[in-house]
Amino acid sequence: MSSVPSRLPGIALLALLRGNPDFRRLFLASALSLTGDWFTFVALNAFVYHRTGSAGLTALLFAVESLPGILLMPLIGSLTDRLDRRRLRIVCDLAAIVPLAGLLAAFHLGSVPLALVSLAVLSVSAAVSSPIPEVVLPHLVAPDRLPLAQATLGSLYSSSLLLGAGLGGLVTAAWGSTATLLIDAVSFAASAVLIARIRRPFSTGPVTRRMRVRTDTSELWRFIRDTPTVSALLWLTAALRLCYGIVGLLPVYALERFGATDAGIGVLYLAQGVGSVLGPFLGRRLIGTSPLTGPWSRRRLLVPGGALAVFGLGYLALAQAGSLWTGIPAAMAGHLGVGACAILAINGLQLASPDHIRGRVMVTAFGLSSGLQGVSSLAVAPLTVALGMTGATRLLGVLAVGFALVWLLYALRLPEPGE
Repeated sequence: MSSVPSRLPGIALLALLRGNPDFRRLFLASALSLTGDWFTFVALNAFVYHRTGSAGLTALLFAVESLPGILLMPLIGSLTDRLDRRRLRIVCDLAAIVPLAGLLAAFHLGSVPLALVSLAVLSVSAAVSSPIPEVVLPHLVAPDRLPLAQATLGSLYSSSLLLGAGLGGLVTAAWGSTATLLIDAVSFAASAVLIARIRRPFSTGPVTRRMRVRTDTSELWRFIRDTPTVSALLWLTAALRLCYGIVGLLPVYALERFGATDAGIGVLYLAQGVGSVLGPFLGRRLIGTSPLTGPWSRRRLLVPGGALAVFGLGYLALAQAGSLWTGIPAAMAGHLGVGACAILAINGLQLASPDHIRGRVMVTAFGLSSGLQGVSSLAVAPLTVALGMTGATRLLGVLAVGFALVWLLYALRLPEPGE
């Protein structure tokens, strides 16, 4: 019986969702809030561009969305480990409805500054609430089901992008931005209800209201320094996001290299999304149910490192592609690597971090991802001017492959976790 789930991951996933109501509620809550967020982001992009005609201001939305999580990272980590995680997530979900009302007012008043302020407040709520599912997941599923559960949660970002961005554009076009924001508000309320209905505890340690941000941050960095597996996986996460800016060149490849229309951009992004959704499940198949310790634990480090190399190789292949039809498999392959690397690194961090500090570790991983991805996106423009589109792609692709090789050699020399 145990071999069936390993051969048929779809059956294993359905069995996990059907047999574990708490995980099902967490999964649905995350799916609803993420999809609703993309509804809002699509409407917000359209509003800012139509009001200002500035592509630069539209790009600024990504910075406004990511900066609060970076600047408040020590405070958010401490909140996640010190307060009741269930209540914290519910409060964030309900509080997010307030900036949505601010966005609604901004759309009706035509106020771009009010929209940016509302987005910043919404981003603070998201920065606090987003890591919580990753932090509490080990409490909700059995250890042998954790890789599958993590792959399922990890694929939500890409699948919600595909669903939320597409449907968000259709809803906004058909019924206007008010309907889009109301749908997002309903998604947050539904998420709060689902989280409240989860029965299992979100933490094994005592809950305290004492905030010790400086002490907690010092403890976090000591833990990272003294736990080679954790520091290695954080370095891997940083490398992935530093190279991730090349993804922003996909529309340029579609239009300039392949001579495609806007539909070609959509097809390349679809290939990216499909690869990112499938990558976590492929990575999970490669590591199986290997524990963090024992003779198979090394696989948990080698597979995500290899996935980073696949990401770089995929984009090196894209740089060589001469048509849209050869560019599609290159983009898909690259994002198979992205999905597997990102989610397996998170899963390793979950297993290597005890509950009392896991919140701070997850917040650090999320903050690194957001901040360094932003840096990489900003760096791509001058790199493209200096080296050309193909040269910039090759440079970042080679950096990804090179770091992966160095990281794999380092990972082979790490002691087994727990030694």
